[in-house]
Amino acid sequence: MLLVATFAVAIPVPVAAAPADPDSITLHTAKVFQNIFEADDILLVVSYDVDYAVEPDESAADTFQLTIYDTDGTTEIQTRALNYYQYNVHSIYFDAAAAASLVWETEYVVRVMGNPIFFAPVEDTTMDSKTLASTDWLSGTMSASRELLRIHCIDLAETLEEEWSLTLIVISASDQVLNSVGRTTFLDAIPSLDSAVTALFQMASSSITVTQRTQVATYEEELTIANKLGATINTAFSGIGTNILNISGQKVALLWILLVILTIASIVFLNSGNTTGAMILSLPAVLMGALVGAIPLAALFVATAIVVIYMGYHIWLRGL
Repeated sequence: MLLVATFAVAIPVPVAAAPADPDSITLHTAKVFQNIFEADDILLVVSYDVDYAVEPDESAADTFQLTIYDTDGTTEIQTRALNYYQYNVHSIYFDAAAAASLVWETEYVVRVMGNPIFFAPVEDTTMDSKTLASTDWLSGTMSASRELLRIHCIDLAETLEEEWSLTLIVISASDQVLNSVGRTTFLDAIPSLDSAVTALFQMASSSITVTQRTQVATYEEELTIANKLGATINTAFSGIGTNILNISGQKVALLWILLVILTIASIVFLNSGNTTGAMILSLPAVLMGALVGAIPLAALFVATAIVVIYMGYHIWLRGL
């Protein structure tokens, strides 16, 4: 027991290595909006630059954060990990309940900074701070605030285009909107922004041409006694139906083919006693009846389905 305990104590605990200090760290802008996702909420939007000539292997979400402090600069109100190094945009959101504890136009301190686990807090080296001025608080109704946020995001996107040498903005219906690259960037920074400020994003639409087709039963209509067996036989069936059975010639033809099917099935069954075999050997007569127009195709389909099910039952469950 003592040996196990000694061995456990002797094993060193791995500690994550601290990344090097950034080449520079800057909090460029910080603006506060209200009534964006719901009435009385607050959204802080910033642009920053955590500059590295060679980015650390560690994720920016583990090593740097955006934090808002009370006016004393030490009492933390809320923190959100950064998504990326280099020049980018980010935000902190307070829903209406959380925003109730904040005072509008207060000189809160906003800070982009290294995670204290890895970095000693040194202004302009591992962190950069900005005290919110009254002009940084943009008030308005929900529609007005969303429009202010849209304009601000376009301004930020224009700066990112210069920094990244990428296109984030396109012109749509005479307005500037974010393309797919800009969309990804700003939704990373401000989740669900597209649900509130829809006019900020590029919309795509297309039309689908649907051609209606008229279904016809040409083949089935051609399967008549007159077409397949000739006018003489058709007249004979019609005469029997009209003069003797008081039914149509089509029904007489159906009775005729059913009689043929029954005769075949009876002969097979009486000689073998095999019901399945009788049904199988009757199928050619059924098919013949459909091909000459005596049996409707719908009836052929139903009859075939019944035979297949019955055969499957006997072959797989009972055996022939």
